[in-house]
Amino acid sequence: MTFTAAVRSCLSQYATFTGRAPRSEFWWFWVFTLVVEVAAVFLGGLLFAGSVREVAMGPGMSSMHGFYVYAFPNWLSGVVHLALILPSLAVAVRRLHDVGRSGWWLLIAFIPLGVFVLLFWWVQPSQREPNAHGLPPLLPAR
Repeated sequence: MTFTAAVRSCLSQYATFTGRAPRSEFWWFWVFTLVVEVAAVFLGGLLFAGSVREVAMGPGMSSMHGFYVYAFPNWLSGVVHLALILPSLAVAVRRLHDVGRSGWWLLIAFIPLGVFVLLFWWVQPSQREPNAHGLPPLLPAR
């Protein structure tokens, strides 16, 4: 699955928690989400000067006039995050379905080291046979 096809698929299935999502769809959408959210943080920081401030480095560092610290979240990054959180959760659940796990396993992220278990499942190849959540998404039909 290509980048644009993955983004289109995830956004068209905005809140669909049923079915299966292949690895490529999940990871391409993850890259898209990361790029869009980082761009929103920087763009919001540029547009709203109150969210970026200069912090002095300290005595003896006169060659460095200071460095910039991202101090407060801006409303643009908040809106982007709210817009992308639901499709991100939906594709994460569909990805778990693709490896034969229930979407409820996503809650394991709230315990220590649970994210690493999810990461292990998310990098696994798709089950080639149909499972309780549907047919394999990218395998050719027979």
